[in-house]
Amino acid sequence: MGGTSVNEFYKKIELAYDDLSKGLKKVATYLLEEPTAFAANTAKKVGESLGVSESMITRFCLTLGYSGYSELQKEVRDYVFNQKRVFEDYSLSSEDDNGRPFHEQVMLHDQFNIQSTSKNISEAQFNEAVTYLTNADEVLISGLRYTFSMAHWLTYALLSIGINARLYRPDLDAHLEFATEQKKHVFVAFSFHAYSIETLMLAKEAKKRGWKIIGITDSGIAPISGYADTLFPVYFSKGSNAETAPIVFSFLNALVSGISIKEPERTRKNKQRMEEKRLKQTFKL
Repeated sequence: MGGTSVNEFYKKIELAYDDLSKGLKKVATYLLEEPTAFAANTAKKVGESLGVSESMITRFCLTLGYSGYSELQKEVRDYVFNQKRVFEDYSLSSEDDNGRPFHEQVMLHDQFNIQSTSKNISEAQFNEAVTYLTNADEVLISGLRYTFSMAHWLTYALLSIGINARLYRPDLDAHLEFATEQKKHVFVAFSFHAYSIETLMLAKEAKKRGWKIIGITDSGIAPISGYADTLFPVYFSKGSNAETAPIVFSFLNALVSGISIKEPERTRKNKQRMEEKRLKQTFKL
C-alpha cells in the first residue's frame, strides 16, 4: 500500500480490536504506537519489550489474518519505509536542502497528512454526519485542552450557517443539564490522546439519552469509539498535536461546506443575518 493511505494492519486492528483479549489488545496498541519496533525486531524481542510471550505475538498475527509474524512484519516495514521516504523530503531545519522555502516544506507536509486522512474517510459516514448536523435541533460541541480551538471554530462556523450549536465550556457548564424534550440532538466530541475523561463522560450521558454522537479522534480504537455513531479517525504520519490541527481544520471545513451545499438557502440567509448583526455592532447602528 502506498504512503498516502493508512496501512492494512491499522484497519485490521480497528475491525478486530473489540474482540481481542486483554493481552492481544496490549500488542495491538503497541503496534499502532510503535510500528518501527515491529519493523526492526523479531517477534521474541517485541514480546520481551511488552512483557508478553513470543507465542502471544504470533497469536496476534494469526488473529488478524496473517500467516505469521513475517507477513505482518513485511507490511509494517513497507509502511515505515513509506513514512521515512515522506520525511526525507521534509526537513525541520532552516536550511533549504531541497530547493524549497521552509514554509513550503511545512505546508506540503500538512498537505500530505490531509491527503492521507481524506482517502480514509468514508463518503457514507461523511454524508451521515452532514445529515445529523443539518437536521439537528441542537448541537453540543466539546473539545478540551488543545482541541478547544477546533471545537470553538466548529461552533462558530455552524452558527454562521444557521445550525443551533453550543460550545461546551467546563468553566461555565459545570452542571450541564441535558435536555429531556423530544428534539434531535447531536453531540460532537473532539477526543485525542490523552482522551479527556470529561468529554467521554459527556458522550456517555448523551448516548444514554439517545443523542447522535460524532467522534473526531486519532484512532479507530480510541475510547470515544465506544460511544460514537459516526467516527472520524484522523491519521497522521507522526504523532504530535501540531500536526493534528491542520488535518482537523481541513476536515471541519469540508463538513461545514457539506452542510452549506445541502441547505444553500438557509446558509445564505444566516450569513446575511450575521453580517448585518456584525455591521450594527461595529457601527453602533
